[in-house]
Amino acid sequence: MITEQNKDTNSTANRPPLFDKTDEELEDSANYQFEPEEPESNYQAPPPPPDKKRAMLTRLLATEQTLSEAATKKVVFSPPLISREETGIIGRGTVNIIQGAFGSHKSRLAELLAALMLTNTETKEPQFLDFKRAVLERFCVCYIDTERNQKEELPYAVQGIKQRAGYRIEDQPETFRFTTIKGEKRADRFDAIETFIHHVREQTTLHLFCLIDVVTDAIGDFNDPKESMKLFDFLGNLCDNYDATFLLVIHQNPGTEKARGHTGTEAANKASTVLQIGLEKDASGNETDLIKLRYLKLRRGKKPEPLFLQFCKESNGLILAGADAIASQVNYRKHKADSDDVADRLASLLADGPMEKGEVSKVLESEFGAKNATIRGRLKQVIEEQLPMTDEQGNAVRLDEYRDGRQQYYRLKRLDEDEEPDTDENE
Repeated sequence: MITEQNKDTNSTANRPPLFDKTDEELEDSANYQFEPEEPESNYQAPPPPPDKKRAMLTRLLATEQTLSEAATKKVVFSPPLISREETGIIGRGTVNIIQGAFGSHKSRLAELLAALMLTNTETKEPQFLDFKRAVLERFCVCYIDTERNQKEELPYAVQGIKQRAGYRIEDQPETFRFTTIKGEKRADRFDAIETFIHHVREQTTLHLFCLIDVVTDAIGDFNDPKESMKLFDFLGNLCDNYDATFLLVIHQNPGTEKARGHTGTEAANKASTVLQIGLEKDASGNETDLIKLRYLKLRRGKKPEPLFLQFCKESNGLILAGADAIASQVNYRKHKADSDDVADRLASLLADGPMEKGEVSKVLESEFGAKNATIRGRLKQVIEEQLPMTDEQGNAVRLDEYRDGRQQYYRLKRLDEDEEPDTDENE
């Protein structure tokens, strides 16, 4: 019996086309190469980048090409611009820091190094504290001030640099350029700095050695992390764009060893070399006439021992301290187990990783000849005041303590790993 369903099944309307082909047609289709049908793509090409992004891409690709070519050749590192006793102190195309408290002679040290770079010939005069500049090359010194008055203080500083470099007061060397941005609005000071350096670069092909005293005056708020990071990005780009090296002067926070605000923290991280200068104190805590220059950070090599100086009224500059004064102060500091010296020792002691607290104390007690209570007090001071320290890779670090089970340890912790904001206040 034929049902309605069978009728539908047997109807030609529902028969596959293959059933109606002849034997010849079936034979012809036997070798046909069937291919799956490609689905329609929903992909749409992105719109062309706007002009700003297109220009950025052009710069990035040009940089890639330059780096690609440089990476196919042997890299020959340039000699340091400033060295001392065969140790490179300031390298070409870098940002470097001199930090110190009020009255610590940090500007005099900066001006001394600027005068060294301004000299025309290699000099072994002790007036440069045995610092030496790169030979067989001349430099153009750019001095940018931010705080001195223009009638007396700044002209006097300029005269001092010229005289120390071997010029007369009335000389106007073409390789010494100077100005002040004190009269510019804070918001315009980046532009002022770059405008002046751009102009100087158009006048000379010499490498630029740029001194900014003081760098925190180039921004509105040295406690603002964004402004501080923008500052050092700006300076780093100036190094690359204008074939320049920067030496920056920065104040320390009052009563501490830390450079001012977030700018000081960023400086410790970004600078290639960080020098700290300050007056030594006697047993009563009074400042002496002995000046200590410490190498807080030296990316180019192992940090040298501190340098002891004195101020000379006759030359109105810094000179190397006498051996007797140095020996007396070193013995006193060792007996006292000074917190700065303890911090320096901890940087090397913990370089290979954390150590148990008890073991650290034993080592320091033995080396400084101090009692356990004294050492524990110094360790507490190093932690609470976050005394400036750097690890072997040149990263700014601080002393940290932690517990693992029943054991307690000391370790070095990088400052850029801290999440707490800086709370220093503006002056």
